[in-house]
Amino acid sequence: MIYNDLVNENYENSLRDHGSNVTVCIQPLDHWENALDEYRAEIVGSGSSLTVNKGNGCRRSLTLSLLDRNGAFTPSKNSDIWYNRKIKLIAEYRTSEMSGTRWRFSQGVFLCSSVQVQNGIVKLSGVDKYANLNGESRIGTVSVPFTTDISAGTIYVADLIRETLLRDMGNGLPLDPMTPLIDPYYYTEPLYADIALSVGQHYGDIITKLAEMYGADCYYDASGRLVFRRKPTYSRPEWYMHLGYIYRYKERDETVQQGSEVSTHAFDGINCVTVATDSSSGTVYSYTAKNKNAESPVNVKAVGERWADPPVRYISAGDGTDGEEKCRQYAEYLLLQKTRDSVSEAFTSLYIPHFDVDKVIRYKDGDYVTDSLTVDLSAKTMAVKASSVAFLPTDRSVESYG
Repeated sequence: MIYNDLVNENYENSLRDHGSNVTVCIQPLDHWENALDEYRAEIVGSGSSLTVNKGNGCRRSLTLSLLDRNGAFTPSKNSDIWYNRKIKLIAEYRTSEMSGTRWRFSQGVFLCSSVQVQNGIVKLSGVDKYANLNGESRIGTVSVPFTTDISAGTIYVADLIRETLLRDMGNGLPLDPMTPLIDPYYYTEPLYADIALSVGQHYGDIITKLAEMYGADCYYDASGRLVFRRKPTYSRPEWYMHLGYIYRYKERDETVQQGSEVSTHAFDGINCVTVATDSSSGTVYSYTAKNKNAESPVNVKAVGERWADPPVRYISAGDGTDGEEKCRQYAEYLLLQKTRDSVSEAFTSLYIPHFDVDKVIRYKDGDYVTDSLTVDLSAKTMAVKASSVAFLPTDRSVESYG
């Protein structure tokens, strides 16, 4: 039996009882992301890693050092590895080599950024598909000035994202043929201010700008599909808990490497972020988000006001009357990210294939949201960085605590 991207009770119990027995597989993909073949990766030496970080834009990066027995990974026009081609990384878990039950989890779809071949060893580096949006792959550059026109009619955010992904790469193919995963809220949410791109910018800047305007997350997930989703507003980090735990570490968990646990406190941590509109005429709105969570070590009452650099971020708010609300949404989004950068826990555990960032785990009898992970694909371990949900900013005044 083969399960794809499915976490069930048998899998979780097996993972705890038998540890992480993971095999890495590679699928070369065509532009439309059809699998051309599949290979079991024969990783050699050290340095092969998968890295995933929180935040917008490129989240995933990959480095592989592979034994290339039959030349499958040697770049050429007729091979699976060539310009503009993609690869999908898959982690396959089974309780033993002889087990017929397998759980397979996508780890990302990557664009090859460089490939080096020497003595039958292929060293491959790749980044996720956001590289086709932000210019990292040198694709999607604006050659003539571009601007939206909301005066001509309503433009919905979701439609603008889909249209951007379907823009021509310059060879008749779309930037990304895969249907994005867009929060349904944006299906009927109108664009409130025009977005203009000058020559030399990239069409993906439209999506990046939208994420900024609406305080949204924007990234490629493990399956290789663009995600555009709202973040919780009104500084309520407990929102994360509705997701449920992606994994529960026991108090003395044998999967965690002893001595690997590190607690980090940035004593220059940020607890105040101001966002203002950049309007040159009319009313200018602004909002300052502050960390008032009495449980957080960087709350304003405990350590004073510590401001982001720059102290004010500017956004477009259009001609509507809800400019302050738009500023609030983005200010609290930024404050959440800054706080997670300031206070964190790190540890190394066995490779858990369904792990991901921005997910909730149970760790040391507390609730944590994952910030980053780096998987050592040869050792089958992963270094995890996570933030305590209890330390994240809230809108509740510290004065409300005794």
